[in-house]
Amino acid sequence: MVRSAACLTVAGWLAVLAHAGVVVQQEGGKIGDTKKQQTTLYIDSGKIRMEAVGPDGKKNVTIFDQAKQVLWHINTAENSYIEMTQAQVEAMANQMGDMMKQMEAQLAQVPPAQREMMEKMMKGRMGGMGTAPPAITVQEKGSGEKVGPYTTTRYEILTNGQRTSEVWAAPRDIIHLQESDFQAFQALAKFFAPLARMAPKGSWSAPAMESIQGFPVRTVSYEGEKPAYEWTVVSADQRSVEASLFTLPAGLKKTDMMGAGGMGRPGR
Repeated sequence: MVRSAACLTVAGWLAVLAHAGVVVQQEGGKIGDTKKQQTTLYIDSGKIRMEAVGPDGKKNVTIFDQAKQVLWHINTAENSYIEMTQAQVEAMANQMGDMMKQMEAQLAQVPPAQREMMEKMMKGRMGGMGTAPPAITVQEKGSGEKVGPYTTTRYEILTNGQRTSEVWAAPRDIIHLQESDFQAFQALAKFFAPLARMAPKGSWSAPAMESIQGFPVRTVSYEGEKPAYEWTVVSADQRSVEASLFTLPAGLKKTDMMGAGGMGRPGR
């Protein structure tokens, strides 16, 4: 009886662990800046919550629910939120595509010299927006390098043949991620896929997550040949996560996605 009770206790403990969430803390920002942005990821049962605190102390929260296919972005300073659904993302991508076609048609009516000047100005402001998706290549560059407590595999990500980022990935189990957790990240990437083709210079076009074995514990992005931004995992723990973290708090005001303070605002 004692042995059976002990087995049941262990089984119950393992069941709790199997359903526990994962909390990942990261920090980073522009290389050279003394103040870093702090982010905390909560992952549990197909849901992701990201809390980001900028160098100025302002906090924003993003919640993604894989089952509901909905994303909320909460502006804590303004006590407001915006909501994005898969249909809205599709509609936004189509709207942006139509706008680009209209601009191209208008440019066709402009004298060649002025058109060239305007195209250069647009390219500088909007990058490769509306052009063909960039070719993303992931190359494994070796393993065994330590990033904090994690033993990693390093990858280079090339965009149209040019290095745009480096990733040091640790095995998922070291970060306590289950396959279902990883699938939630894949679902989030798929959620935004319609907008990827509209992103300036392919800035939203990430390599397929399955090309990188593990979870990124250090990421360095490049501007030209120089490293510009860096993100590092500070800690990753498996523990119980309150279900309320993945729901909208009461009392928030819903705002338009493209309005002031929304994700459509430049720079967001």
